Amino acid sequence: MSSVNLESQLFDSERHNRQTQLQRKRAWDLDKDFSWDQPINTKSFLLPLDQDAVAFPGANSKQRLALSQYMGLVVNNTIAEMELVAHRLKEIAWRQQLERNPVNREFIDLGEEFFSEESKHAAAFRRYNQCFANAMKIPLHHLKKILPQSTGTSFLNSIYSNSLAGGYAFWWVVALVEEESILIFELIHSFKKDIDPLFFAIHQKHFEEESRHSNYAFLMLEHLRLQKIRGLKDLWHRKVDNIQAELWCTRWVIQELSRLFQVRQLAKEHEFFDTLASCLPLLEKESPSETLRRLFTSSPYVSSILNRRYHSRTLRARKTHAALGLFYPKPKPSKILSFSSESSHANRDS
Repeated sequence: MSSVNLESQLFDSERHNRQTQLQRKRAWDLDKDFSWDQPINTKSFLLPLDQDAVAFPGANSKQRLALSQYMGLVVNNTIAEMELVAHRLKEIAWRQQLERNPVNREFIDLGEEFFSEESKHAAAFRRYNQCFANAMKIPLHHLKKILPQSTGTSFLNSIYSNSLAGGYAFWWVVALVEEESILIFELIHSFKKDIDPLFFAIHQKHFEEESRHSNYAFLMLEHLRLQKIRGLKDLWHRKVDNIQAELWCTRWVIQELSRLFQVRQLAKEHEFFDTLASCLPLLEKESPSETLRRLFTSSPYVSSILNRRYHSRTLRARKTHAALGLFYPKPKPSKILSFSSESSHANRDS
């Protein structure tokens, strides 16, 4: 979407009102639109994997199942945590920005709907992870030890401080998460019949609402871009906030993925943790440089959030804003294997 189109949308109150009404009309209900009482098949894959099982080349069939489930829970928790960050910073990163730079009432209504949907999405992903823990008979507090968290992290503190200072690194992060959520479903939608039905249904509904409201973060960035620069502080935010957001996100993702190493302390608590712990030597036998290369270029579900070159819309916005950004290596997406290929892994291992 070009900057000219975004600018014209920014002042189109009728368009904002139509979008708000459409989102409300097609909104799904967290309690009524999912079969929460449907049992989760603990032998079902959650995310299809590539040949190298994201970053664990040589994983056997049992390990690949555990890694698929682990990555599904990680994706759920990452989205939930990011969307909870949006809720926590709503007042200072959105409402106070609009008070400093007033907009039409319809644009505010559209934003209220955006934040309402983000909170609902976070609740849906959290509830699924709770259902999975119940089905596996794993205490949720144990499961949380290996899943991404934002509370109390330097990532959340940095975004908060930036927003408090009048910056908008927050909106660069939101734009990234919106685009990433859509990319994830585009990667898994053709595997519907083989993925746990409840997991798939939540991601499908999430994709539908993300597709309808994903323009809001970019509209906010455009709104901020068009404001008059009132001093060096404003110029700093315009030039530097994006690269800070990229650095903070990258550090947070890598730090939170490293939580997986805690499964060694949990291995005796449950077979799921024991299987994941058995995967760690597969990761550790690779050199750190090779692992980082894979994570930034070819690991499904991880590379796309670490590497902005997977995000064409965000990159176009960065160019429009003439904002500084990190250099990223060329993406080399790995082929996702069909579940019939997973069966061949099982036959090979048996």
